[in-house]
Amino acid sequence: MAWKSWDKLRLPKPMGGMGFKDMRAYNQALLAKQVWRLIDSLDSLCARLMKARYYPSGQLLDTSFSGNGSSVWKGILHGLDLLKKGVIWRVGNGADIRTWRDPWIPRPSTFRPITPKGNCRLNRVADFIDDNGAWRVDRLREFFWPMDVDYILKIRTSPRNRDDFVSWFPEKSGLFTVRSAYKLATCDHNVAFANGSSSTNPDGNRIVWNRIWEANVP
Repeated sequence: MAWKSWDKLRLPKPMGGMGFKDMRAYNQALLAKQVWRLIDSLDSLCARLMKARYYPSGQLLDTSFSGNGSSVWKGILHGLDLLKKGVIWRVGNGADIRTWRDPWIPRPSTFRPITPKGNCRLNRVADFIDDNGAWRVDRLREFFWPMDVDYILKIRTSPRNRDDFVSWFPEKSGLFTVRSAYKLATCDHNVAFANGSSSTNPDGNRIVWNRIWEANVP
């Protein structure tokens, strides 16, 4: 028998694996879905109960929690770790977004500015938007590095000064899906393992595997 490791078998088919689910990552994606509901449905009974018990004076996304709590809450924290990797603020009037701490720049990884804060006292994104809802380009260039400015100027602001809201970056719709969360949970491992198995593409995909799986043979 030609034995294969589980890490190899659970790779997606375009990466040369069999596409079996990683149940630990899938479980974390399901837990992340529950966390998304706490953020998306603030008026629900569950969201109000959790907030009153664990973060009465803060927000779920930006509060540091200890390891103490019920089994349910520990599961929520496990899902929260994954959710934070894909959550981004969409800019409206900028009043709710903290410039240097919140994820709001549409650049994968941290979604935060790479420019050091330094002595800047402008702590809200609203401070960089004028009364007409347009970016204050001169102020952006004063406090941000050029690479940050380029990404920020790509963000469409709201002339009507709508409220900021939280979005799910991996989906174009901005809505959370378990499928995209699972892909996010396994992405780093899959790419690293595939690259270690002689794949030449940065994302680990190889055209030859697609041709093999698409072949009309048993």
